[in-house]
Amino acid sequence: MNNDNMMQSCVSAPKSVSSRMQIIGPGVIGNILEWFDFSLFGYFSPIISQLFFPTSHHFLSLLATFGVFTAGFLMRPVGAILFGYYGDKYGRKKTLSVAMWLMAIPTMLMGLLPTHAQIGMTAGILLTLCRLLQGLAVGGEFVGSIIYLIELSPANRRGMYGSWLLFSAFIGLLLGSGVGAIVSHILSPEALSSWGWRVPFLMGILLGAVGVYLRLRMPESPSFLGLQHHVHENPIKQAFTTARYPMILTAGLMVLPTISFNLLFVYLTSYL
Repeated sequence: MNNDNMMQSCVSAPKSVSSRMQIIGPGVIGNILEWFDFSLFGYFSPIISQLFFPTSHHFLSLLATFGVFTAGFLMRPVGAILFGYYGDKYGRKKTLSVAMWLMAIPTMLMGLLPTHAQIGMTAGILLTLCRLLQGLAVGGEFVGSIIYLIELSPANRRGMYGSWLLFSAFIGLLLGSGVGAIVSHILSPEALSSWGWRVPFLMGILLGAVGVYLRLRMPESPSFLGLQHHVHENPIKQAFTTARYPMILTAGLMVLPTISFNLLFVYLTSYL
């Protein structure tokens, strides 16, 4: 039995709006949190750079801050491998719940970190560790959510279901930039630099708690239920053996939109 037939035999296609949202809502909530944090980091990078990487030249401080931002991307492939294997072995539901916590907790911790003035270079190291953990979580979150949505979608609606994840990225960006703009408008520049920038990051734990609650109640993927006893012993080797070209092609296709996306929504905010 191929994967398509197995999916159709394990679960019936969600017909009502409410049943569709029971799948789409938990699937995209983690992605909203991910881009909520990315938006905040870009929005408050000028403040973060001065608090965690103070130098005599503002440009160097900002460059160090964006270096920390980049470190999170280095962990995304690692997260995709680890969470991908975990998802195939123990289920999409558990995997996405763990990824949710791993994203929410470091986001909250970033709002609690002491600054360079308090603990010196250790502040920058702790900030980098938080970004590495977030990158690890995003690697499992983004790919895992797309897989989950497509696996539970009707065969003729996979494009629509999968597109919700990309759509949710802009919800997270609007939410993060909106919260950042409101906090910046309400507080004085002194209060914003002192403690105000921390408030939006602390809100990340609320999104995380809601996300985990929704994900613990969502249905398990029918593909996992049908294939959980047939996980390949070495899935990484199998992937590079059987799907090397599609992976290289997909990576190439993602380069331009990824660069453009972060240029517009992260760097350009700081530049302006």
